[in-house]
This record gives sequence, structure tokens and C-alpha cells, in this order.
Amino acid sequence: MKSLKIGIIGAGIAGLSCAHQLTLAGHEVVIFDKSHGVGGRMSHRNYEKWGADHGAQYFTAKDPLFSEEVQQWIQAGVASPWLGKIVSYTHGETIDSDPAKKRFVGVPEMTSPAKYLAKNVALELSQTITEITKTDGYWEVSSKESGALAHQFDFMICAIPPAQAKNLVAKNSQNLQTMCSEVKMLPCWTFLAYLKNPLTLDFDGAFINDHIFSWIARDNTKPERSRYETWVAQANPAWSEEHLELSHYEVEPLLIEAFQNLTGAECDLYQTHLWRYAKLENESHSNYGLDAQNQLALCGDWLRTSTVEGAWMSGFHLAKAVNRMYS
Repeated sequence: MKSLKIGIIGAGIAGLSCAHQLTLAGHEVVIFDKSHGVGGRMSHRNYEKWGADHGAQYFTAKDPLFSEEVQQWIQAGVASPWLGKIVSYTHGETIDSDPAKKRFVGVPEMTSPAKYLAKNVALELSQTITEITKTDGYWEVSSKESGALAHQFDFMICAIPPAQAKNLVAKNSQNLQTMCSEVKMLPCWTFLAYLKNPLTLDFDGAFINDHIFSWIARDNTKPERSRYETWVAQANPAWSEEHLELSHYEVEPLLIEAFQNLTGAECDLYQTHLWRYAKLENESHSNYGLDAQNQLALCGDWLRTSTVEGAWMSGFHLAKAVNRMYS
């Protein structure tokens, strides 16, 4: 197989999954990300005495390929089953979820599987890529922070949300630009709460119906977490989109009130976060986007399903496709 130098924009699970497979095949891979760490929405926030997963809350493994990967994560000590009691909640009435459904989380925090995948990959973090340009057959990249970067790539991959990817691929590939334009991602306002006294709710996670929040979870029931009572509440897509352009200062009172009305408790400390591209509006079956002629490609959960499994599978299948091209 011909060995390539490949650039990947985005250090979420899709980009990391793709990079891991490409590296195993002998390619040289460099990943760029605007954040100071890896994982994307597989994220965790730490504060003085408490912390919480404020992005992906857990993941499931339906596909045999991803199931095998999750078992590797468990063996490596970076993931574990979450045995919390999960329910469906409607106006105070609860219905237990399917007890046979297995849910997993990263340990000791949700970012751990991402860090595991990133171990043997070159990372350039805190680099917001603003332009990709093909010159003399090689891809070059520029960032907001550093301008033109000293790299030349044989192949370029965008593993970022479609609205962001579209800005980079638009002048380079009409087909990939169209793929980005046809997809809509929905936002999610997220509320993190610390409480000095445990809530008396008899569940650890709940899918909420007919409320601002569509999900709440007692984060400290996840394995290897802090003993402090912490909750994560995620607003439903419609409410989040309606309040998308509010500042954190403006949205905080609304989320605090909603949390208190739902749980009957006042939080002692809190934080908010907006995920602008949290959930795919309509499920996709593309897996990835590939412009073989221009050596340019797309991967991400938005090309499959808005899950950890969807992101990992997208990156995995794109890497296999690239490897086939040069085998």
C-alpha cells in the first residue's frame, strides 16, 4: 500500500476513529482541532469539587464492529458499563427503560476513549482551520491562530459538522459541498448542576416528555466519577433552536427555573453550554463523503447517526475506503 500524508480537521470520535485506522495502515496522519483537547462532544468538565459529562451522556454498541471496539476500550480501562436506572418520565410518572439495553461511558470521564484513540496520532490543537488549498497536487492548510501552517498533505479529511465543513470544501468539491448543504444539525442547550444534598429522585437518568429538558442524568452514578451530587440536563432540540441566539447570561435563568420545576431542588452551583451542532435532524445512510479525484473527504456522526457509534463507524468506513484507493 502506498503511504500517504493525511490531514484530518476535527478531533472528535469520527476524526480519531479515521486517524486510528489510517495510522494502522501505515499512513502519516496529523489531526487539527480548534479546541485544546480531543473528543468533540465526548466531553467532560471539571470544576473545583465536581465535574460532569456535558456532551454525550453514554453510548451503546449495536454494530458488531463497534461492539468489538468498545470491548477493546473496556480492556484498556477507558470505558465501562453504566448500570444506572434509566426511565421515561412524563409529568411525574416514570416507566423503566429496557433493562437489557447496555449503556457504556468513558472512565474516569467521557473523554477517555478519545484520548485512547489519539495516543499514536500527531495532534495540533488550538488550531481553527479557516482554509484548505490545493497547490501543486498537495493540500495546504491555514488557521485563524497561526496563518499558513507548514504542512503538505496528499489527502485531506474534514471530520467536523456540515456547516463548518461546507466553508472549507465549497471551492474545492461541488459534490461534497452539496452533501454538507443537504444536512441540518439541531442545537442543544445543556445545564450542569451541583447540589450539596442528593436529590430524592428514584432514577439516575430520564428521557423527559413534554418539557424544556429532554434528558436529565445523575452524573455521579457513572463509574469512577466524583462522589458529589451532579446532574446534567439537556434541553430539547426545538427549545434549543428557539433560544439559539441567546447569550449564556440570558438563558441561564430559564434553565435554572426549568431544572427547579422539574426536580423540586435549587442547585448550589451551575454551568451552561451550547452545543450548536448536537443532533442530526434526519438519519443519514451515507457513512462518509469522498471526492476521490480531489483527494478530499468528509466523515462525522452527521453522515450516519448522532451517536458515538455513528461517529466511530463513519470514520472507520472512510479510512477503509481511503485504504482501498491506495492498496
